[in-house]
Amino acid sequence: MPKLQRILIGLATLVLLVNGCVPVFPGHFVLTPTPSLGDFSISPADGMTMIFIPKGGFPMGSETGLTDERPVHTVFLYNFWIDKTEVTNATYKMCVKSGSCKPPDVNTFFNDPNYSQYPVVNVSWADAKKYCDWAGRRLPTEAEWEKAASWDPVNANKRTYPWGNDFDCERGNFEGASCDGYEGTAPVGSFPSGASPFGVMDMGGNVWEWVHDAFLETDPLVGGTKNYYSISPASNPQGVDPSITIYRVMRGGGWKINFGFGRSSYRLWFGLDDSYDFAGFRCAASP
Repeated sequence: MPKLQRILIGLATLVLLVNGCVPVFPGHFVLTPTPSLGDFSISPADGMTMIFIPKGGFPMGSETGLTDERPVHTVFLYNFWIDKTEVTNATYKMCVKSGSCKPPDVNTFFNDPNYSQYPVVNVSWADAKKYCDWAGRRLPTEAEWEKAASWDPVNANKRTYPWGNDFDCERGNFEGASCDGYEGTAPVGSFPSGASPFGVMDMGGNVWEWVHDAFLETDPLVGGTKNYYSISPASNPQGVDPSITIYRVMRGGGWKINFGFGRSSYRLWFGLDDSYDFAGFRCAASP
């Protein structure tokens, strides 16, 4: 065996023993089959960094929020991965070029290279699903999104916002530039102090994010229909039957409308074919 090859194999083995990772050139790492809290992976399809969220239960919902956020109920989730940031114009463009995705309905910023690292917007739930399918991933469920945004696995408690229990406009991109410095969207990852306990970025503010779940429309202030949360499965809930409603859920708050002010349990919904300049998405994956 050539000396250089022996050296490279030796270095790779050393990295594996020290970090539990195998280097895959040119510079990407593939995690071992048994990831743990704090691990990350790189999606081979689009280069997105993904954060590992370990299995376990957490309290979903809020007793101080609107009707459709109640009751708080314990949900158990299996291991999953979630994108560290929202999908950007640059990564979405890869799917468009492949022919698997259509361009955003309004693409002024999408076609401007100065906005390549900004979140893609003006994409519908259906568009977001196509992208995640193309990338070999899927949209996160509401439960997965909320756990990644709010659950503190070290202290075993839930936060109101990704960064803590008090609203802070300097930790996310919310309506108006007086506090966060952005009139519109911001480049993904611009607010590291607003990261969730797992290290996932922009889960409070920047753009609202489409998630997997369908939503049966009710008045969140007065109710009138039995809330899904009162009958939700205790393990890996998938939302209401999507065949009975055109509505899909958004989470996280955004730069344009401040409903919920970025509270992690707040639920917003729109039609699955609707697209807006305040709505984007991120993907998730099962091991």
